[in-house]
Amino acid sequence: MTAARILIVEDERIVAEDLRLTLLQLGYEVTGSVASGEEAIPLAKERSPDLILMDIFLAGKMDGITATGEIRKFSAVPVIYLTAFADTTIMDKAKITEPYGYILKPYQERELHTIIEIALYKYRLDRQLRESEERYRRIVETANEGIWCIDTTGRTLFTNQRMAALLGCSVDDLVGRNVSEFIVPDDLAAYTREWTERHLGKRGNYELRLRHRNGSVRWMHLSSTPLYDEKGAFSGSFSMLADITDRVIAEENLRQINEELEERVCKRTADLDHQVHFLQQLIDTIPSPVYYKDSNFRYLGCNRTFESYLGLSRDAIIGKTTNDIAPQDLAALTALKDQYLISHQGIQVYQIKFPHQDASVRDIIVKKATFNDSSGRTLGIIGVWMDISDRVRAEEALTESEKRFRAVVQDQSELIYRFRVDRRILFANKAFLDYFALDENKTVGYIFRLPIHPDDQQSVNDHFASLVPEHPVGLIEYRCTRGDGSVAWQQWSNRAFFDGAGNVTEYQSVGRDITRKKEIEEQQRRAFQQIEQNLQQFATLNDHIRNPLAVIVMLAGLKEDENSRKIIEKSREIDQILGRMHAGYLDSEKVRMFLRKHYGIEG
Repeated sequence: MTAARILIVEDERIVAEDLRLTLLQLGYEVTGSVASGEEAIPLAKERSPDLILMDIFLAGKMDGITATGEIRKFSAVPVIYLTAFADTTIMDKAKITEPYGYILKPYQERELHTIIEIALYKYRLDRQLRESEERYRRIVETANEGIWCIDTTGRTLFTNQRMAALLGCSVDDLVGRNVSEFIVPDDLAAYTREWTERHLGKRGNYELRLRHRNGSVRWMHLSSTPLYDEKGAFSGSFSMLADITDRVIAEENLRQINEELEERVCKRTADLDHQVHFLQQLIDTIPSPVYYKDSNFRYLGCNRTFESYLGLSRDAIIGKTTNDIAPQDLAALTALKDQYLISHQGIQVYQIKFPHQDASVRDIIVKKATFNDSSGRTLGIIGVWMDISDRVRAEEALTESEKRFRAVVQDQSELIYRFRVDRRILFANKAFLDYFALDENKTVGYIFRLPIHPDDQQSVNDHFASLVPEHPVGLIEYRCTRGDGSVAWQQWSNRAFFDGAGNVTEYQSVGRDITRKKEIEEQQRRAFQQIEQNLQQFATLNDHIRNPLAVIVMLAGLKEDENSRKIIEKSREIDQILGRMHAGYLDSEKVRMFLRKHYGIEG
């Protein structure tokens, strides 16, 4: 399934970046991130996201609610509002734009994921409902049959345009009128019996006559079913009506047609000779060789393509057997196949190599079947040749290509192998075998399990269990023991292959050694820890300076001489510098929280 594409509209950079990374970790695609409503509107139109995360209070003249209103003019994309204030007035204003949810900041990752999934699911349901309603409306309005819905008294509740047209009326003319007004009097008794059946909960199919507005009588076929209200009480009936007037007239005319039939049979007999000629022309247009034989295996006919393959005319073929016109080995095989087909009936398919009259050897699939007379007696065999020479050459080329592909894979530096669910190795390239110090002859075709570090085994099991038809590919990092006994980190891209029932048949894994990358990450983590310690020491130093400074200011304030005044001024300057440094420390705390959340760096 394609990842949902999400547009972020948030004017706080750290919050916007936090949202972007969180969405990527949750498997979504971020199609853009902007800080104002003025930027969001054209970007939503250009990129058509699947969902928008919209902050209500934005930089610029336009707030998120106004921006959503503008987007609603050209798109029904679901919008989830982000806000730090759950103010009733704001919420009431936001409701006008029909959002799919609200998220209060600071948000929780699980809450964000849940609200997004619910919004996407609700949007899909809303769209399906709109499409369904439109479909059924079109079906009713474009139906070839008339639709007539009446209540328990026979009064018309609903009818479609087709029904109105069948009676020469408008829909408004029919609604509210009783159905009995349109029934031919002689058919009212039959209608009453059918109406009683509806009351008993039975469906019915019947025919009756209705009067057209112009006074003519139209025959109708009705398929009726009873209707019930929410309490299960009978509330009327629903009927589909088809105008069968033409059919009734046609049945009346059938008698005259039958009288003419005998005369036409005589003429038809004369036409059969022409049809035989036509059929010969027809099979001549078939590009594949076609022939037919009698039960004694003598050719009765063939098309021109068959003649061209043998290099013989039709007159030279008819009346002959395969022994007369084909090489001895092919004739012997054909005789055996023909005898088996005549005795067992059915269809026969096999492949041969045929020496074409142009001196080339063709790969042919022969498909034959018996044909019978009206009593079921076998009269002979009809056969079709399918020239698959081009396909055979293509398959040979494909086989050669596969050999080249395997050679390319063997030369790859990445670790590549395929295995079944029972861990039996189907293929492993040289890089994989060398990395784990394995012998190909003792590995391919045998059950093999990677020497995974015990601490990583459960996460590996969970990873493979998460591969499903909707998400067959996954990426994971874990440790394995190499052939020399050392423990190394690898990154693996795994793909699962499934059968028609959705069951895993095999896996393909492509890996690379990332041990050095992990070592660098560990060095970075330690460096950030050292920075954290330095910042903590600075905070402590700040307190150690400010406390004595306050005492100095107090003592200097006891005197009113010039030196005391200068001491107080300098102390205040130092205090301001410390205040700015403390503000920087608080800002650094936000950065540390960001590093902890997205890079796992702890103090």
